[in-house]
Amino acid sequence: MTRLRLAVIGWGRLGKACAEALRDAPDMTLAGIVRRADTLAASGGSPIRGVACVSHVSELEAIDAALLCVRSEAAPGVAHELLQSRVPLVECADFEGDALRAHHDEIAHLARRHRVGAVVGAGWDPGLLPQLQRLFELLIPEGHSQVLRRVGARLHHTAAAEDVAGVRGALCTELHEPDGRARRYVYVELARGGDLERVRQQIEGDPLFADEPTQVLPVDSLAALEHENRGVLIERLGDGAGGPHASLILEARLDPIAFTARLMLDAARSLTPQARGAWRYTPCGLVPLDGAGASDGAGPRRAPASASPHA
Repeated sequence: MTRLRLAVIGWGRLGKACAEALRDAPDMTLAGIVRRADTLAASGGSPIRGVACVSHVSELEAIDAALLCVRSEAAPGVAHELLQSRVPLVECADFEGDALRAHHDEIAHLARRHRVGAVVGAGWDPGLLPQLQRLFELLIPEGHSQVLRRVGARLHHTAAAEDVAGVRGALCTELHEPDGRARRYVYVELARGGDLERVRQQIEGDPLFADEPTQVLPVDSLAALEHENRGVLIERLGDGAGGPHASLILEARLDPIAFTARLMLDAARSLTPQARGAWRYTPCGLVPLDGAGASDGAGPRRAPASASPHA
C-alpha cells in the first residue's frame, strides 16, 4: 500500500497535533513541515528528527496534499498560494458567518480555476459540530435547540483556593466514582515562590472542602488546562403537536485541536486525485461545496473514491 504523503503547513498547536496523528496513521506519512522563514531561521532546524522543515511547500518532494494549520487570518493567503501551485489542501479556518462563506467561495473559485482538490470545514467547529446540530434538527423537525460551548468543561474557578497565599489561580471539578462517592479535584497554578505543600494543607483544611475528599494537583498553566478541556452541550427538544415529545442531548468533553487533527487526516484520505474542485467535509465522505460542484460541472455527488493510487 502506498502511503499518502502529507505536508503540515504551520507549526502551532494544530500543526503539532496533525504531526502526532500522522505518526500513528498506518496509511499516511508526514512528508514535511512548512514554517515562516523567520521562524524557521530562529528554530535552528526541524522540530522532528528525520522530517524536512522548509519555508515553502515547493521545497518538499512529492506531496499528495497539504494540511493547512496556520492562524485563521493567514489562511486565505496561504490557501491561495497552495492552490495556485496546484497543491491539494485540507483546511479548517475558524471564521464565522459571512467571513466563512467568503473564505469558502474564494477557495471554490481557486480550486476550479486551477483544477485542484480542496476540502473545507475539516475541523471541529466550524466543521463537525454544526453538522451534528443539523442532524438533531433533521431528526426532530419541530422543536428548539441550544448549543452551549463550555471552556474547561466541569471546571470552575474557586475563590476559596485562589485566595490562598502562593496561589496564582485555581480550578475545581468534582468526579463521581463507580460506587457513587464523589471526589473533588483542585488544580492550582502556583505563584512564584509558592509552596505546594503549604497550599495543599490550607485548601484541604478549608471548611468549604471538608464535605468531600479533596485532592490538590499542581499545573503549569491553568489557561492550557482550560483550553485542552473544552466541552459542548447540544440539546434539541421537540415541541410539536401531540406526544410524546422527542429529545436529543449530546454532552461532550474534548480537546478540539486533537479532534480537528483527526478530522483533517480523514478528509485527506477522501481527497483522491480525481476529486478536483472544492469539497465540504462530512464523516461519510466529501460532497461538492455549494456553488462549486465537481470539476465537470455535475450536480451534487460524493467525491470519487475509485481509481485512487492510495487505495
